[in-house]
Amino acid sequence: MTIPGVVIVGGAHGTLALARSLGALNVPVYYLTHDSPLAGWSRFVRETIRWAGPHDDGAMAFLRETADKRGLKGCLLVPSGDGEVQLVSQHREELSAFYKIILPEWTSLQWLCEKPLLYRRAAELGVSFPRTYALTSATDIDGLDVMFPVILKPNMGGGNTSIARAKVIRADDREGLKTAFADASGEIGPDNVVVQELIPGGGESQFSYAALWLNGEPVAEFTARRARQYPVDFGYTSTCVEVVDNRQAIEAARKILKSAGHSGLVEVEFKLDGRDGELKLLDVNPRPWSWFGLCSAAGIDLGGLLWRVANDMPNGPAVTARQGASWSYLVRDAVAAFTLARRGQTSLRDYLMSLGKIRSWAAFAPNDPLPGLIDLPLTALRVLKKRILPGLASGQSASAIFPPVKRLMKYGVIRAGLEVSSLPALRSAFPSLAGRGVIFTLHHVRPGHAASAFAPNVQLTVTPEFLEEAIQAALESGLVPVHLHDLPALLADSSEGRSFCAFTLDDGYRNNAEHAAPIFRKYAVPYTIFITPGFVERSRSLWWETAAALTQKAASFEFDFGAGPEQVECATPSQKVEAFARLENFVQESAEDEAVEKIDRLARQHGIDPIAIVDDLVMDAAELRRLSDDPLVHFGAHTMTHVNMRKIDAARLAHEIEESTRVVEAYVGQRPQSFSYPYGWVRAVGEREAKAVSEAGFSVAVTTQAGVLGPQSLEKPAQLPRVSLNGRFQKKRFVKALISGLPFRFI
Repeated sequence: MTIPGVVIVGGAHGTLALARSLGALNVPVYYLTHDSPLAGWSRFVRETIRWAGPHDDGAMAFLRETADKRGLKGCLLVPSGDGEVQLVSQHREELSAFYKIILPEWTSLQWLCEKPLLYRRAAELGVSFPRTYALTSATDIDGLDVMFPVILKPNMGGGNTSIARAKVIRADDREGLKTAFADASGEIGPDNVVVQELIPGGGESQFSYAALWLNGEPVAEFTARRARQYPVDFGYTSTCVEVVDNRQAIEAARKILKSAGHSGLVEVEFKLDGRDGELKLLDVNPRPWSWFGLCSAAGIDLGGLLWRVANDMPNGPAVTARQGASWSYLVRDAVAAFTLARRGQTSLRDYLMSLGKIRSWAAFAPNDPLPGLIDLPLTALRVLKKRILPGLASGQSASAIFPPVKRLMKYGVIRAGLEVSSLPALRSAFPSLAGRGVIFTLHHVRPGHAASAFAPNVQLTVTPEFLEEAIQAALESGLVPVHLHDLPALLADSSEGRSFCAFTLDDGYRNNAEHAAPIFRKYAVPYTIFITPGFVERSRSLWWETAAALTQKAASFEFDFGAGPEQVECATPSQKVEAFARLENFVQESAEDEAVEKIDRLARQHGIDPIAIVDDLVMDAAELRRLSDDPLVHFGAHTMTHVNMRKIDAARLAHEIEESTRVVEAYVGQRPQSFSYPYGWVRAVGEREAKAVSEAGFSVAVTTQAGVLGPQSLEKPAQLPRVSLNGRFQKKRFVKALISGLPFRFI
């Protein structure tokens, strides 16, 4: 029997290429990601599913539930990132009860994935590899017989450490090696740092073996050469790859893969050492790789063959890869080519002629154009977030320059996505992405004021005029406004064909009654306000408002972020942004009660009363009682203290839910029927929290994880997504874009 589809977990450009290969065969493709949204924009991806990633404690439970609750049981599961490969391989036996898996057990696969084991196996098999140095600490370097330059790299790919993001770090002398090794081993441990000679030569010396294997034998294979790379001296990634025949690479790769009894997709990387003419093993990637799109373009469709193998179909006649066929990551390749031309290592004429051989592009495809349209802004944001900003020193110049750049890039990308998604022709081309409607999130609704260079909470405020436009946009899009707590029954009604919207407001701000309620009454739109009794009783501060007031007022302050007291400068707008971000991160990463108290104490030292801020902004019990006379309003629970629920123990969790429910009922005379998780992102709500909320009697609860309502909403009514009406993007056309569901293929 044909398996029902393919679930691809992680990855970016390689995943996109695999989805296109499978989509060409009309195979249903589902994309599970915690990182790059690129492949989700492909018309060949039926659904994009967000999760917390392979390193999250709930990763296995999520994979099991995804199979059961989304009807994906029996699908082929293809891990497309290094962490995903390790997770699936280590739990292969357990996951095989839910998915079809073509990948070895970890006891075999680790000999390919972990570089020290890989090089030990290569030595046993007579496969050449670069000279590698065994170090246990930086002190070993003084007596090390080493020839510089060398490189340092993690023993496995994946992760979010500095060395994992860099992939490789170069050291040109002994002191540089000491520093680099100390830094890397401090992040991942000395046993996980590989130190290796740097083989001379650029990308033109690097070769790859690409294949699909089954039970220790190749199903199909070919080799390719990295024609150009970026950066050109020490490539982080391929930018142009061409098919060339290299029998030496094939023979060496076969030895390594056969020894592990490999099954699945695989790329094996080699570099030709011009000093001795040896082709030396670098890495093995048992997953789709960045230039995977070259496979089908070269006539060896490894994605299609993987599907055939998974379904026990005949492989068909053997074919030979088209020599010279090329793949390109256009933008990066252009930068690499111009750099080489400037150095006199190539000519622009040669570069332009090489484009004639391109048969596959990293993101663009004529029959699947959307990924190509958004790849550049996505790449810019990704490079900024993962490679530039984390690598910056924490000095004043970095903090003064890069946070504004980061903000401009981030919000520029989001705005571009909303503008594209707002095009009527595009929205009408993908009607199914709109699902069954949306739940809108708001916080403050108040008249606008003069823009400030420092406004860290601006996203939480919209104007009354924009709220009215949002309601109009929902009505014009055919959505029926309903109470949030009525949604589960409406979505479950098989005779109900309408789509719905629900408006929700978090935290109970006074302006909700002053400015939002009259607009909801004007359009007869139900709305839900989520109440935190700690704010109502003035026993808990709005720490984000306190931090904003502190950094706005102070030119500098002393604070202990965990490594001892330090002086934090916040005289300029950019310094204020950086200072606020550090306080925000401190709350998110530390014990929250203690972190909030430290910020409150510091604020009081600077003449700021945190509770006075709450008193100025949040409704008290009497105001809530008066507003409860409005038949359109419902009051939901939002915990007692607005705490991250994943960071508290079970007893505190139960208290936060049950006591907030009891107190809100005492305020307004009606038991809350809905619940909102404070913060609401993946790191703030998981299965434990959702179960606790359901067991407390709530039929519906909302997160802040972006998305529209769909069939899966009935499966997890205690973890419904919402669509934020963000103060930075107050345009009616943007609301229609959000309602369409299109932006969530990339946000």
